[in-house]
Amino acid sequence: MQTGSCIVIPAYQPTELLPDYVRSLRAATDSPIVVVDDGSDAGCRTWFEQSGAVPGVTLLRHEKNRGKGAALKTAFAWIRRELPQTACVVTADCDGQHSVEDVMRIAEACRQNPGALVLGCRTFGPDTPKRSLRGNRFTSRVMKLLYNIDLEDTQTGLRGVPACMLGTLCTLRGDRYEYELNMLILARSEMIPMVVVPIQTIYFNNNAGSHYRTVADSLRVAGQMFRGLGQYGLSSTLSAVIDVILYAVFVKWIMNSLPQTARILLGGLAARLISSIVNYTLNRRLPYVQTKNVRQTAARYYVLWLVQMICSVFGAWILALFGLGELLSKWVVDLLLAAASYQIQLRWVFAKRGELS
Repeated sequence: MQTGSCIVIPAYQPTELLPDYVRSLRAATDSPIVVVDDGSDAGCRTWFEQSGAVPGVTLLRHEKNRGKGAALKTAFAWIRRELPQTACVVTADCDGQHSVEDVMRIAEACRQNPGALVLGCRTFGPDTPKRSLRGNRFTSRVMKLLYNIDLEDTQTGLRGVPACMLGTLCTLRGDRYEYELNMLILARSEMIPMVVVPIQTIYFNNNAGSHYRTVADSLRVAGQMFRGLGQYGLSSTLSAVIDVILYAVFVKWIMNSLPQTARILLGGLAARLISSIVNYTLNRRLPYVQTKNVRQTAARYYVLWLVQMICSVFGAWILALFGLGELLSKWVVDLLLAAASYQIQLRWVFAKRGELS
């Protein structure tokens, strides 16, 4: 039986605050504490040695800097191997942004919500550094749009991770700050509940101690957020290509003995049906998918498919009446329908029951 929690602190280039923070945590709890030195300079060695000397603290090291995600993976793998009875892991940053009281609140929330991913979310006010405010607002809006994850603080480092996620998290994509976004997407797709706990918003010296690289890490984060949309675009493109090729095969060869109207209608329907099977199969692998139940999702998918096909025909016809041109009308309508279809698949077709929105 899994019981108790463990605290993980990934650290890169920490200050003298680190050992004091570790001692404060140790005074508040008897849970094991794991500190990961993510390839910090030799000048930080004293702070790590002092932290590792605290009873109940384990110090793990990377020879070179590999990123926050990699540090978390190292800690998770060690906990699975050395502390297999751990029920949850509380992750906290080393720069003083997470108070001891809030860490204890997250641990308590984990005990009250076994199996849930607990997130300590900050409220961003006028005193929040602009870089942090803009980054959180952007990621929050995109995560809501692309994955239906509605969190004000998607980049929080104070989390309570249930043991059921640790195995997958050890191999999850991403080694730096994008890793924490992938953790949210994983929880969403695996139907793991997310519990939000309000925490203090603490910044020191306008967040000067942050090691977030504005350009490089922002690109990594954006790449992970838009990965699902890119996969959706590729599956849609492949399905469209298959649809066109099959249409030509049916009309020109297989059904060439039928009258023209019958060839066009039957060939178009057959091609669209086959390409839709390919599209449905590919979309079941998208990151936003919460349920792969074929009976439930296939029924919803083909309701959407039928409505979308009708809207495509009549939408293109209406735009053509206004002089837009037959081909351009279809392209415009199908592009708008594809955008709408993404949201409908996200929030209805592949959503679990009770999560429809």
